Amino acid sequence: MAMYFSSSYYHQLIQYQIYSEATKISQNVANEINIALKAGDGYRRVFYIPTKILNAIDFDVNVSNYRIYVYWNTGFTQSTIYTKEINGNLRKGENLIRNVNGEIYVN
Repeated sequence: MAMYFSSSYYHQLIQYQIYSEATKISQNVANEINIALKAGDGYRRVFYIPTKILNAIDFDVNVSNYRIYVYWNTGFTQSTIYTKEINGNLRKGENLIRNVNGEIYVN
């Protein structure tokens, strides 16, 4: 039995996998920030952001206007957070998140 895959279908499948993984990253970062906000003053935790999407695609993570954005070369995704901005910069790899008097600090 032979199977046929068109290059268009394969391309769509890969794009979906990239989008899905990027969405997981933005949701995980948003969850970390939202938990830190809810936990209150004194909360601190280390969390990790992958270095690449699907171990192959470079991306950037930004916080702006109640959203976490994950951008890569052909698209972006976003997740909602409960604060307009955070103090510090998210980075790939290890991140320390803290709640200090109701403000969120990373790294």
